[in-house]
Amino acid sequence: MLAAITYSASAPDAQSSTQTTTTSTTTTSAELIAHRAAVHLWRHRVRRHRILAVHRAYLLGLNIHPGPVERQTDRVRRLERLNHHFRRRASYYRAVIRRRFPKLLCIHHYEGGWTAYNAAGYFGGFQMDAGFMERWGADKLRKYGGRDARYWSPADQLAVASRAVAHIGFGSWPNTAAMCGLL
Repeated sequence: MLAAITYSASAPDAQSSTQTTTTSTTTTSAELIAHRAAVHLWRHRVRRHRILAVHRAYLLGLNIHPGPVERQTDRVRRLERLNHHFRRRASYYRAVIRRRFPKLLCIHHYEGGWTAYNAAGYFGGFQMDAGFMERWGADKLRKYGGRDARYWSPADQLAVASRAVAHIGFGSWPNTAAMCGLL
């Protein structure tokens, strides 16, 4: 009789432990699927904001190359922080563009066309001389094979002018900056 009581007492435990194991593996695979979906979602968000930040930095004449950092982790918390970082960086660059580019376009309006040439040695939409192009646009000179600013795209001319304004202000264009109310 003692053996029957022991068997009947242990039988439900064996069934419940089997059910618990099955339930825990089901929960684990469901959690794994949810984790993979969350990682995929956050990687997509990080990639979108990283590309946006790099593009806006390029418009400002900055060269940042963070690479696909979102592929190097599968931790959701780390991906959330990366997304936050690149969103803030993209927002900052957008704010700088909104402040700086209307002023630069005003200067461009008075300086000349994008393909302008002045016999005194000034080129492009911001009338850049050789020293200015070498100092602030050396990468653009290499990109265009040593050709002056009149052959550069308007975006590249704006990027070089923006780079100069970030470091020395609008003093490179004293007369037109005064006409635009910048000095």
